[in-house]
Amino acid sequence: MSFKVWMVEVRAPFLLLPIILSLVGSFLALYNGVFDALNFILFTAVLLLLHVTVNTLNEYYDNKTGIDLHTNRTMFNGGTGTLQNGLLAPRQVLGMAIGCFIIAAIISAVLVVRVGPVLIPLVLMGMVFALFYTQIFARNMLGEISAGLGLGFLPVVGAYMVHIPLLSIGCLVLAVAAGILTFNLLLLNEFPDVEADTRGGRKNLAIKLGPRRAAVLYSALTFLVYGILLVFVLLQMIPTLCLLGLVTFPFAYKAATTSFSDPTRVESFVHALKANVQVVLITQVLVVIGIGASLLLRS
Repeated sequence: MSFKVWMVEVRAPFLLLPIILSLVGSFLALYNGVFDALNFILFTAVLLLLHVTVNTLNEYYDNKTGIDLHTNRTMFNGGTGTLQNGLLAPRQVLGMAIGCFIIAAIISAVLVVRVGPVLIPLVLMGMVFALFYTQIFARNMLGEISAGLGLGFLPVVGAYMVHIPLLSIGCLVLAVAAGILTFNLLLLNEFPDVEADTRGGRKNLAIKLGPRRAAVLYSALTFLVYGILLVFVLLQMIPTLCLLGLVTFPFAYKAATTSFSDPTRVESFVHALKANVQVVLITQVLVVIGIGASLLLRS
């Protein structure tokens, strides 16, 4: 067992997402005049730990149900292969998930003491989504929504509220955009795994809608994010330079058009999955940069 194997298991490259989401909410709080460095560190740690919890529980249960034995695996979907290849034992992966969850709960309690009981609903919802995503939500047509809320909307809201306990419209706007992006991240990743997920008892939008209608939904939601940024900048509810997020539109166009191709042809469909990840991560990094630049220009 090596550090490298565990980095594969927890999907280390995708742990950039919770860090970016924490920066979105925290930079907006800074733009609005308040920033607590310790709260930022603690909240980011909670997001990272819960993200590892989700990833490892998903790996554990998808191995247990046999889903990951039948997937068309890429770096973006289908599991990591660590359990199937015998690199880790199921009990080790489950132990990692439980350990990260417990530590996240302890740090969350510290944050509640520091900030106040206003955080309790956010913390509880985030933990429920992390703990039960694979076994409950993903099996009952709620996987995409729970991902969008637990790994998109709530992290941005929480990252803002650990600094400013009162929500702003700007925070809600950026949280909704983040939620849609994470919803779409999961939705498109489901396309190549429809057969395996069906065998394993999952019920999701890719299965329910079929590839074409799911691609229509994915494309509409992708372009909605850019519309949200544009409209709410024009309404002066978020900083003007959040428009930097529009730079990723070519990636979005590539992901949307390729989403209509045959997902079983993994060698070509992987380009859509890659472009999708670029949209999710880079768009929000550019929003963070835009908020920071707006703050500097204002000072």
